[in-house]
Amino acid sequence: RPGVTLAGVARLLERAFSVRRAKAVAILLNSPGGSPVQSHLVFRRIRQLADEKKIPVIVCIEDVGASGGYMI
Repeated sequence: RPGVTLAGVARLLERAFSVRRAKAVAILLNSPGGSPVQSHLVFRRIRQLADEKKIPVIVCIEDVGASGGYMI
């Protein structure tokens, strides 16, 4: 199974942060780790969108949130 990349989740993040009158964006995460570079890129994009839209982000870790998942 391929890992998570910024290119793979960019459209989903854009959609999540484009919901009108949203009070927050919730992200459900289940990750045993992954590429530190890609994890950091995803993390930075989430922070950038949250700052631009002035929307808080809530991340819920399902079962595992190791290394790259923990960073996000």
